[in-house]
Amino acid sequence: MNSAIEVQSARSIDVINVTSRLAGLVRDIDDGLALFYAPHTTVVLLVSEDDDALRRDLARVASSLLAPLRPFEHVRNDKPNAEAHIISALGGTSLVIPVTRGELDLGTYQNILLIELDGPRNREIHCKKISRAKSGAGRDEG
Repeated sequence: MNSAIEVQSARSIDVINVTSRLAGLVRDIDDGLALFYAPHTTVVLLVSEDDDALRRDLARVASSLLAPLRPFEHVRNDKPNAEAHIISALGGTSLVIPVTRGELDLGTYQNILLIELDGPRNREIHCKKISRAKSGAGRDEG
């Protein structure tokens, strides 16, 4: 079964912890995988530790990583956002996380973060659930 959450960013570059909201989408999986996918070209999904200082560091790196390469040619709607597209391409817009007994199999300090690179915007994260059938054969629930 497919499901999704919506995420609203507040700033042009914003780091948002979405772990608990995504965990709510997989409670019905006994043993399997969850594919989380953001259908946007200017966000990143990543597994990372989460604290205020690290979120600020991630936002700072995202805003300055490509500065030595400026200016970029890509401009849409009078807004230059080539850097957002490039960082998204480097970071990725999907994650596959194992699920056991309805819980995301994340490490002690691991969280799922969405980095908004072209906000503020309303974003979606979709979840494709893949679980093992009771007979032991693989089954796609979506």
